[in-house]
Amino acid sequence: MTSEEHIRRKVLLYWISMEDRLYLFRCCFPLALAVTTASASGLTSGIGWLFAAIAIDTGTLFWRRSIRRRIVDVDTEKCWRDAGIFHVAAVATYTIAGFNWVLGEPDQFVVTAIVLGASLMTHCSWVPTMRTLPNILALALPFGLILFAAEAAGLLNTTSLLLSIMLLGTTAVIMHFNRHKYFETFAQLQAEQELTARLDQAYEAALIEKERAEEANRSKSAFLATMSHEIRTPMNAIMGFSDLVMRMSDDPKIREYGQYINDASLSLLTVLNDVLDFSKIEADRIEIERRPVELAALFESLLFWVGRARERKIDFHIEASGLPEGTVFADEGRLRQILSNMVSNALKFTPEGGKVWLRGSVVSAEGDNVRVRFEVEDTGIGFSDDVASQLFMPFVQANGDIAKTYGGTGLGLAISAKLVGLMGGQIGARGKSGQGALFWFEVPFVRASMPLSRTA
Repeated sequence: MTSEEHIRRKVLLYWISMEDRLYLFRCCFPLALAVTTASASGLTSGIGWLFAAIAIDTGTLFWRRSIRRRIVDVDTEKCWRDAGIFHVAAVATYTIAGFNWVLGEPDQFVVTAIVLGASLMTHCSWVPTMRTLPNILALALPFGLILFAAEAAGLLNTTSLLLSIMLLGTTAVIMHFNRHKYFETFAQLQAEQELTARLDQAYEAALIEKERAEEANRSKSAFLATMSHEIRTPMNAIMGFSDLVMRMSDDPKIREYGQYINDASLSLLTVLNDVLDFSKIEADRIEIERRPVELAALFESLLFWVGRARERKIDFHIEASGLPEGTVFADEGRLRQILSNMVSNALKFTPEGGKVWLRGSVVSAEGDNVRVRFEVEDTGIGFSDDVASQLFMPFVQANGDIAKTYGGTGLGLAISAKLVGLMGGQIGARGKSGQGALFWFEVPFVRASMPLSRTA
């Protein structure tokens, strides 16, 4: 079914619904017709016209209901033609009965005009698609009856003629309005249908583009992961030989240059590791392991940062007293990676004489389930409130000057956020510009039932 046919059926259903409501209002007209014709031509004539009017109105009611039941298969053009025939038949019935009444009771012109006028005003809402000739016929029959009744009653004068013309004009305006409203509704529905179709096409195109973008992103991530791995292999050789040069040479200049090469290689290797991890995460190639881990021992393994902090003349404190006792199932390597990244950032952005704290504490514990909060706080440069929401986005740093002054890819926190998400946890940060910052994350764990020594 085309969209235009769908609209035609929708408008037809709307018209049927309106006619069904008008049917209840028109129920009084067959009774009025029967009473008036009975007073003019006798009881038999009144009953005959009553059944004729009821037959037309009820017949059209059942016809409309049958159309509603099979609206999917009906021929809309034929339905409108049939409706026009019913319309003219109804008007003709009341008009013929009216002529019969006028012949019997010519003095009842006013009653005739009221009954026929009211009937005409309700029937004129019928069939907005009727052609010009049936419309003229449906208007001329009752109008002619009214003029005939006025003449027979001796009441045809300028006033009655003007009133009749006003009635005719009002009815013609209503019929024109219904016709205009029909085509306006049809055009509106057609516009809505076309808009819906365009939206559907745009949605399908967006889905296709989204799939292409995701595929391109996956390809990019796979390429970055491969290239990072391939670059890291020769980088290890460069680092190894630069270290070997520093150890074997007695020339201070050569040792100095070797140290430069080694430091630059370490920085580049850090960048490569970040790119590799981020690419693996985007390509869904990272899995979180679940092995028994003692969190207190994990904190002890981070004590090497104390030496790094001392070199930068920064006080570094580890507070592990709030950690849960025993072991929990966790990915020790990824936890160490997240904590090391946060500590490294804190030391990088904290000036000489500053302080950095690493803390761990239990947030909640229920049975074997325990939720632990990790915090890294510093007295460094901090950040403004509008930057906090962007810190965990890839390739984002607090501002351009940060990248120029301190370096880095801006991937560390993004990787940490992805890893925390894979662990089922939450991550966040707060700080003030020039007054330090606090980075935290919470992760749920399950306590390990067996001692760590038996799982080694």
